Amino acid sequence: MERMRTLERVVETRIDLLEWESPAPKEDCAACRALDCDIIFALLFTMVIACLLVLIMVFWLKGVLQYEDTNYVAREHLWQSSLRSECDRVFDEKNPRGEFQFPLLPKEPTDNSIEKNITLPRNLQCVYTFVAGPRQRVKLEFEHFHLAGSSESCEIEYVDIYSELERVESDLLSASLGGRYCGTVSPHVRISLHRVLVLVFHSRAREVDRQFGFRGRYSFIPDTKYQAGIPLNGEDGCDFLIEASKRKKGAIFSPTYPGTYPKNFHCSYLLKGRAGQRIRLFFRDFDIYFGGEHCPYDSVTIFDGPTTSSPIIKKVCGLQQRTELYSVGTEALIHFNTTNPAKADPRGFVVEYEFSSRFVDVAQLLHGQKGVTHMRGTECDVRVESNRETTHYIYSPKYPEMYPPNTTCTYILDGLQGDQNLEKVILTFEEFAVLSDDDSAIVVTDPLSLDDITCPAAWVGIAISDATMKATLSSTDESNFESTLCERIPSSSPLRGPYVSTGPRMVVQFGTTDKLITDGLHPSGFKAKVEFKTDFGVTGESIGTSNECLFRFRSPMGFFNSPRYPANYPLDTNCTYFIEGKPGQQILIHFEQFALYVGKDEDRCKDWLEIYDVFQDSGDERLVLQERYCSDTLPGPTVSAFGAYAMRVVFSSDSTGSGNGFKALYEIRPAAKEDIPSHETKEPRGEGAYRCGRRIRASETTPTGFVMSPNYPVKYNKDVHCDWEITARDGYRILLTMVKMEIEGEMTASKAHCQKAVIRVSGAPRPEYCGTNQNVFTPFVTKNNSVRISFLTSPDKVNGLKGFNMSWTEVREVKEMSECSSSSEYMCTYSKLCISSMLRCNGDANCGYQDDTDETHCARVQSSVYGSLSLLFSNSAMHQPSITTYWLVAVSSILLTVCCANNGARKESSTDKTIVIAGVFCGGTFLFICIFFCYLFKSKLERKKKRQRSHGSRHRHRQPYRSQKPVGKSIADSELPSPATSRFVHHDATGILPPITLHTIADQDQTFYG
Repeated sequence: MERMRTLERVVETRIDLLEWESPAPKEDCAACRALDCDIIFALLFTMVIACLLVLIMVFWLKGVLQYEDTNYVAREHLWQSSLRSECDRVFDEKNPRGEFQFPLLPKEPTDNSIEKNITLPRNLQCVYTFVAGPRQRVKLEFEHFHLAGSSESCEIEYVDIYSELERVESDLLSASLGGRYCGTVSPHVRISLHRVLVLVFHSRAREVDRQFGFRGRYSFIPDTKYQAGIPLNGEDGCDFLIEASKRKKGAIFSPTYPGTYPKNFHCSYLLKGRAGQRIRLFFRDFDIYFGGEHCPYDSVTIFDGPTTSSPIIKKVCGLQQRTELYSVGTEALIHFNTTNPAKADPRGFVVEYEFSSRFVDVAQLLHGQKGVTHMRGTECDVRVESNRETTHYIYSPKYPEMYPPNTTCTYILDGLQGDQNLEKVILTFEEFAVLSDDDSAIVVTDPLSLDDITCPAAWVGIAISDATMKATLSSTDESNFESTLCERIPSSSPLRGPYVSTGPRMVVQFGTTDKLITDGLHPSGFKAKVEFKTDFGVTGESIGTSNECLFRFRSPMGFFNSPRYPANYPLDTNCTYFIEGKPGQQILIHFEQFALYVGKDEDRCKDWLEIYDVFQDSGDERLVLQERYCSDTLPGPTVSAFGAYAMRVVFSSDSTGSGNGFKALYEIRPAAKEDIPSHETKEPRGEGAYRCGRRIRASETTPTGFVMSPNYPVKYNKDVHCDWEITARDGYRILLTMVKMEIEGEMTASKAHCQKAVIRVSGAPRPEYCGTNQNVFTPFVTKNNSVRISFLTSPDKVNGLKGFNMSWTEVREVKEMSECSSSSEYMCTYSKLCISSMLRCNGDANCGYQDDTDETHCARVQSSVYGSLSLLFSNSAMHQPSITTYWLVAVSSILLTVCCANNGARKESSTDKTIVIAGVFCGGTFLFICIFFCYLFKSKLERKKKRQRSHGSRHRHRQPYRSQKPVGKSIADSELPSPATSRFVHHDATGILPPITLHTIADQDQTFYG
């Protein structure tokens, strides 16, 4: 029995051990624990009940509607039958005028239920047939139109109109459809092409509002006005012959005017006048579908002759009002062609015609001149074109006889305008007698103000500016001219001209009213000479021939430019600009634009500009070149040399390429009293620039110095002119080094744009310096013992930077060290320059380009900041950095970043808030993500530690099979009482204590074996 009891206990112990070694069951998700089957079943059951209720409601509503529909249809069956029997209608000549409408209803029933809506049969079709009498047309005008649908989609209800039917029995299915309409946009006035017009109403609606339908009036009108002349292809055709012998005046109507004209249709009208007559066409009303500028769809084409091979006067479409056209000869042909374009209702046209011999004779007006042509389609408009510096004449109509009344002639004078040619127009009247006042004795002899001249009966207007010419060519009713002339003007009067255009074109207009005035003298009208001269587009006084680019400027201020500026200058051109002042004056030139042709590097000076100072020596001119400028340099401000009161600018281009050219402004101002100021001054010198600068002489005690712009390092001002002259001792030269340069402009190794401010140094490698990169100024030694430095700013507005600081050093070039062995001298190692020993270790590099040997091996006091940083890093290297140190570095970095951001934010626009908002949003998002992941990570660590503690409490230490401890003694495990421990040690087969957790012990007895 005792052995069986011991075996039972061993089995129990083994079972507990297996349970402890088996893995813990996985934890269900929170959602699964929160929900159970009862809740899920309740939710599904509720959804099923809701769906059933919705279905019941839908079927109930459908039954109610079907019931009402059936009841309503039953009550309306009588009215539908009546409606079918009265739907189709025929209107004939018995009633030449009347009304038509839909719906057509008998007496309204007394039941109020159908007062608002009416019910129509399915697929209802009503046909309204209009039949006019012989030689009549049908005209329809709609007063009310309201059908279902829209003009873009006619599916439920619509009206079809057939207006091109020849017979009542015509098949509508094969007939041409004139248009389909629905919605609220009613059809335009419709006129039939023949005697018959059919209107068909279609409806698929079951119930419509009573306001739906249409209403209109019809009438039968005679078709006499549509017979423009003699029919050429039968009475039903649309080709007519109109002869002056039958009718001198008349009108041509499009086939169905004012109704919408037929599609895919063609009409022609041939007009024939008598010998000596011309034909005038006036478009009183014109509305043809506009499909583009060249009228690719519907159009009216007028030919200046009897066939389509004759010259075209004009091809028109769209809307035209009060258009007037003239033929040159006695015949004209009009073609009207239509297609099937997008949906539109154009009404067609009405063109009035007139045959007359009173119109201006074109041949007599031109006088057979080459380059003078008549503008086709006009009565007497003339265009005069240059053939490169040619001369022509223009005349009034019938000159030298009396001009005709009610005539307006426009003369367009066009000079050459192209890449290589640009001309101006010079107009001079040789004869002028255009009378406009009843007092025929008036003769204009004095050069009156042109604004005081009034010409009510006849006039000659001259348009020179672009705006005036545009207004004159677009309308002749209210034209304003720069000059208006009339009456008889003698040859000595300056009113005869010359009148010079500002561009390549000038417009002259001659006009008369129905009242003609004559003085009995001969000739009448005018004769004018038109000359075309080369125009360089320069405003100065021309001092050469017409094809020479020579201009003089003497006004106190002004501008000059390259030929044709701002357009590209012509190739192979040479221009000279003479800017002349008086003794005691000085000339300032500054450039507003400078863009010469940019070719390859070796071709950079194919086009160039040179500036010269002009000196007068005993009546002889002496030119001294200031500088030549090519495509890589924008010249800075410049002044004439001291003693020169004239300047000359020469521009030259070759045949390689062209650019926009240049525009320069000049001022003639009082000259300076001294070439180099005796002392530096910032006082203004009268009407000119601020004058500053001085003479500097090097000496043994002053072997070096600095030249600085005014107010350096504060901003310089506009209109500054400074000159410095540095002179070294005999045998010495000057070394110049740029210490700092902040001058407006841009300068690189290959180009310089010094438009607003410039530094010029005589003998320097480059003629001008500007910009903010002082490295472009390479230190150099002058060729003699003196150098001149100039600083100029534009008289216009300048931004004003800090300016410049340039150092100079007196040096002596030697070949051997023995030549610079004195104790008062120092020999530069690389540049081989001998400088004063006073300059050794003075803090400035005085040995020249890439030679700083005079400043090497000199003690230097290091900056306290760098020393502090070195101490900090040296201490950091000796000790292990702590976490506090890392935190300090991080906080410092953040503070530094914030300071830099604030400093940069001050420079940004206050309105730029988008970046700030985006930054705050991104920062908040990033912070949220970081906090969220930190929380997850913390929760995971806590769960892991909790599992470890639980696992440790359940672990049992393996014990030996035979314990050496005395039986009955207590062991270290306080969870088991001593007797139980003794029994287990002697009878357990494994020697391992079963896992007994604290919470298990608390819920059971304190002894392992009961």
